[in-house]
Amino acid sequence: MPKCSLRGATTYNLLEEKMSHRRSFAVTLTAALAAILAGCGDKTPSCADPATVSLVQQIYQQSFDKEHASMSPERQRRVQFTSKDTKVTVEAITTASTDEATGKNTCSAVLTTAMPKDAIPTDQRMLNHLRGTYEPQGAALDGNTVKGNVTYTVQRTEDSKEVLVKLTGHLPFMGLFHDLAMLRVFDKSEAEFDQMTGAAPKAVEAKTADSPPPEPAAVSQEAPSVAPPVASVAAPVVQPATAQAPAVVVATAPSVNVPHLCTGSETPIFACSTGKKRASVCSSHGGTVEQLVYRLAPSEGVPEMEYPSAGAAAAAAFQYGAQTAPDGGPVSFVSFDKGNYRYVVYAGEGGDSSRRGILVEQSGKRIAELRCQSNAMSSFSAAQFQKMGLSQDSRGLSLP
Repeated sequence: MPKCSLRGATTYNLLEEKMSHRRSFAVTLTAALAAILAGCGDKTPSCADPATVSLVQQIYQQSFDKEHASMSPERQRRVQFTSKDTKVTVEAITTASTDEATGKNTCSAVLTTAMPKDAIPTDQRMLNHLRGTYEPQGAALDGNTVKGNVTYTVQRTEDSKEVLVKLTGHLPFMGLFHDLAMLRVFDKSEAEFDQMTGAAPKAVEAKTADSPPPEPAAVSQEAPSVAPPVASVAAPVVQPATAQAPAVVVATAPSVNVPHLCTGSETPIFACSTGKKRASVCSSHGGTVEQLVYRLAPSEGVPEMEYPSAGAAAAAAFQYGAQTAPDGGPVSFVSFDKGNYRYVVYAGEGGDSSRRGILVEQSGKRIAELRCQSNAMSSFSAAQFQKMGLSQDSRGLSLP
């Protein structure tokens, strides 16, 4: 029997579909790869044919690389630390149906990859959050193995007899992998991360010396996403170490009394109610280290999201930005990334409550927008964040 040779090209199509059970959007990435299998006749390869499976793996990898390339260089570096040592396999392959007229096979399978043990969160609440987010979408964590249900089709084109494979449903698997990869190192300082990767200390020192914190600049690039109104975000729910969640107290820093989610040892620099949600950004000092924490809670309830984990330096967890709003007023914002999600808390520097809110993006696409109502306060600026050592978020902010 002649051997089959493989060559082909990949195309991508982004589809946005509204989820009926939650007020957010899920982006399904559909990748199609056409390849010629020379010397194999006109029969469509089966779902489990080695050539078909190889194409599925290639499609996933190219989809991952495309998503990876859209991240900031630092995020790419941190995700690469985990992805370089993992391999995605295709298992549990079944043929769902075969169209006798076209020869098209519809297949289902499970993508799997083994994560490093230190990439699996030890906090049970964090694990529960990841499972609650991804299992309804078909991706799960089994021990240290990430699994994701996918569907693909395989058929020959009528004219060139090329074999066309289309893969769908792999975005949740990709998202869970990415979140675990980021959680593995998100609380590591640059020095700690360089030590993990074996980077030379001199390179780090040179980078610090040659790259002083950039000045805040007006940016008009498309802005990041905000805290989604539901727990569909791939960000772990981390409660403070104390047994009870922080009580709602009255901010004393601003002249207006605004309920916030900061503890007694923290200073609120942003707080607002969006109607059904409350959000706060709190500052504190951990010894000589400046710290920030973002919390989101229902209007009546304890925080359902907190970032980052206790003890993380503000400069390692957040970025900042400043730009001019369409009406000419200055706007400052602070942002952070969790997996495929970017959260942005913004505030006009003139005290205008209409210029306060939270945006959430998934893979660069806005999925949630929480605007502050009149009961709001903010007392931060780009200059303040720069003094904390935060790096500038070059992606900018697209105001609603």
